[in-house]
Amino acid sequence: MAKYPQWSYSQSRANMFDECLRKYYFHYYAAHNGWSEKLGSDEQIHAYRLKQLRNFYLLFGDLAHRMCESALRQWEESQTAPRQAFLLEQMRKLLNEAYIQSQDVEAWINNPKYHTMLSEIYYGDDTLNSRIATIKQRQEECIRHLYDTLTWKEVTRRDMKILEIEKWDTMILFDTKVYVKMDLLYRKPDGTVVIVDWKTGREDDFSDQLYLYASYVQEKYNMPLDKIQIRVEYLVTGEHKEYRITTEDIGKVEQSIGRYIEEMKSCLDDDYYNRPKPESFFTPMPSQRKCKDCNFREICEFRAV
Repeated sequence: MAKYPQWSYSQSRANMFDECLRKYYFHYYAAHNGWSEKLGSDEQIHAYRLKQLRNFYLLFGDLAHRMCESALRQWEESQTAPRQAFLLEQMRKLLNEAYIQSQDVEAWINNPKYHTMLSEIYYGDDTLNSRIATIKQRQEECIRHLYDTLTWKEVTRRDMKILEIEKWDTMILFDTKVYVKMDLLYRKPDGTVVIVDWKTGREDDFSDQLYLYASYVQEKYNMPLDKIQIRVEYLVTGEHKEYRITTEDIGKVEQSIGRYIEEMKSCLDDDYYNRPKPESFFTPMPSQRKCKDCNFREICEFRAV
């Protein structure tokens, strides 16, 4: 087993790099090999365990994506769709299971990768009840709006072709493996391909990674940019926004990724092995907003909460 983690880039990695360098260190380096008592030190095992914590909002977002994926795959296979009541019941069941599992700390300690532990419960956060109430409302709205979205209405037409659903892939930029996973990609009869991003949060939640997806589609499917469309579906409100992509958009996001890669590599003592500089090099960036949901507050002496 490698002493250091494999080097790669993703949008989530860049987001964490911006959020807090100490959190970035804990997540990508301190937790490496912590899944094994034979390979990892006590500190690595502890960091790896905390890395597996999930908060209610992230769990809900993941489950909403799973419900969308399930509905799309059933349509692709049989041209039928799951009932809304079934999807809602499944989401409620999985959320309840996560809550129940989170009561068993010992089971999570012994198997953190496959036993859910919600961070709100682990840390005894006072936000738990309000978050549960918010998610109960959002789950009903998301399921209710799914079948009314423009995407669902289009993709269920006979002349549409689904190309990818939640498929992990990679592309190479600046000699770095860059991870790509689109929620949905489909082709219209006129040859236009649509990149769909499901959102379960606020309506101004747009990420530049969607331009990266367009670059990936352009390369993999040999598509001109004027035949690629980005659509963001806001499931909570039932609204959507559409974007066309220009060469300048692609250039800007690739330049941004290049800067991130350069800055991330400046935190390494050896970029061939991806060996990080000492922990002290990764400057903590404490704040009430950032620290209150940080998985690693238990081991971070600089936490603001």
